[in-house]
Amino acid sequence: MLFVDGVGLIAGVLLLVNRYVPLALVTLAAVLANILTFHLTMALGGIFPALVLTGCWFVVAYGHRATLLPLLAPRPPSI
Repeated sequence: MLFVDGVGLIAGVLLLVNRYVPLALVTLAAVLANILTFHLTMALGGIFPALVLTGCWFVVAYGHRATLLPLLAPRPPSI
């Protein structure tokens, strides 16, 4: 648990200082996916803060969509 908290803290600091924002967003996406999965499957009562944070993530990610879209591009075929 300390590792996940540390990753979230480092990614949050990167967002606050506006450095390596795409890396921080990708890292936080993984942490948020775990948080949402936990709350959807085990503790539905605490899902509201997770949904708010996910909404905030989408707002920030939308501003950086040009740098995030190449992550979704298919790999070119090898020769």
